[in-house]
Amino acid sequence: MHYVLADTGVWYAMFDPGDQRWGQTAEKEELLELFNVVIPWPTMYETLRTRMVKNIRAMQRFEDYLKRPNLTFIDDTPYREDALDLTLKFSLRPQMRPIFKALSMIDCLIWLILEDANVNISYLATFNDRDFRDVCSKRRIEMF
Repeated sequence: MHYVLADTGVWYAMFDPGDQRWGQTAEKEELLELFNVVIPWPTMYETLRTRMVKNIRAMQRFEDYLKRPNLTFIDDTPYREDALDLTLKFSLRPQMRPIFKALSMIDCLIWLILEDANVNISYLATFNDRDFRDVCSKRRIEMF
């Protein structure tokens, strides 16, 4: 069984007409239809921001989407402290940064989930390929 994790930007582009990438998600949407979708809770916090929740049409579409049987929310508790540490380390100590730039805490959390061999992720749907290229390559996770 294949699992895909979608980055927050994909949710914006699929459901928020005000997003700059609106309408550029056909390939990603197809992937999300075919496989089981793993959703870290923090991506929902980030997606359901003020601008999004004020858009009733987008929220109705997103609510319908979230009712699909192929969605699974993943508990982020095991990754929280490490994500915070990485965010601070990469931001405040550039010399400790790997090849990518400083990452937001949610991106660090996604990075840690992708790195975890106990989590079965086959695909990553994202617009930030550069931020996740190394971990996806290491774990043989295909990016879309």
